[in-house]
Amino acid sequence: MLWWIGVEPEARGRGLVRAMLGSALDLLAGLGACEAILYVDDDAPSGDDRDRTAANGLYDSVGLQEVDHLHAYTI
Repeated sequence: MLWWIGVEPEARGRGLVRAMLGSALDLLAGLGACEAILYVDDDAPSGDDRDRTAANGLYDSVGLQEVDHLHAYTI
């Protein structure tokens, strides 16, 4: 399980997250995994620090496909 992946704002745009994600997926494949599941916190409050547009584009570009939405509720 890859719990969290990201870089500080000043390090963005250098391909670091793509490299980390690629390494994680390669490791999983090397261990025999034939499927990986990625959960994206896409319903977070809007704002520059919570924008998932670039992240979702990265996931699409490496071949991950959206299959479902998970919704969380609080009382």
